[in-house]
Amino acid sequence: MQKLITVLCVAGLCSCASKNAEMSSADAFSDTAAGQPATEVAQTTPTGRPASQQAAPALAFSDPHQGNTRLVKKLHYRFEVADIKKSTEAIEAALKKYPAYMESSNLRTDYQLVENHVVLRVQNEYFHELLTDIDVQALAVEFRNVSTEDVSKDFVDLESRIRTKREVEERYRDILRRKAGTIEELLETEKQIGILHEEIEAAISRVNYLREQVNYSTLKLELYQHIQPTVAIEQTPGWGEQFYDAFSTGLQGVAKLLLGLVYIWPLLLVVAIAAGIVMFLKRKGRVSF
Repeated sequence: MQKLITVLCVAGLCSCASKNAEMSSADAFSDTAAGQPATEVAQTTPTGRPASQQAAPALAFSDPHQGNTRLVKKLHYRFEVADIKKSTEAIEAALKKYPAYMESSNLRTDYQLVENHVVLRVQNEYFHELLTDIDVQALAVEFRNVSTEDVSKDFVDLESRIRTKREVEERYRDILRRKAGTIEELLETEKQIGILHEEIEAAISRVNYLREQVNYSTLKLELYQHIQPTVAIEQTPGWGEQFYDAFSTGLQGVAKLLLGLVYIWPLLLVVAIAAGIVMFLKRKGRVSF
């Protein structure tokens, strides 16, 4: 009898302990749920399963170049001006207001057209300000093309390529420092270092070129001016002017004739003497014609 009572007591104690553990677990779950928003706890999917059992949502895409965009701006602008000389001078004066300079200028003249092809470089921040000053000179616009190119990816690719090649170059140099391998292998290593160095220098030059293009925009201008051809109008002189010209021309002819006779006076003298002799002989009857 005592053994039966002992067994019943032990079973009762175990049952109480189990109930206490379940109540503790329930309380802990309630506390956790209470710390979360009610909508999140009660949220279920269309399939009827809790949202916690669904797959985690994909992370939002983040642009690695956002906030570090590098743009290359270019302008090709052709327009007519009233006076190409004054417009060119006005553009040169506008350049002095900004960090800008004239890269080239080519003036040429056709039959009825004078053109000036100008290439300007201006710091990106002042691109639109300078363009506004240029627009004032336009009498008629033939075309005006503005293009923008994002070269951020090119910068990232080139910098990554330079970094990788430098790491490879350093490994090759480490081989040379340790002098590991045969002479042929060392010579081949030096050759590879030279090739890598050239490629690194080319990539650095490309980066510098892109950086300069990003810092300064390019403006290609074509200014032109129409010019009217000059036509000479022939005027018919009046009768009085014609008589005067005829008299003047005749007088000049007589003067030239007298001047010519003066030039040949010896010949005239010989002719006169010969004629006198012939007349004298004819009178004496010695010569008959």
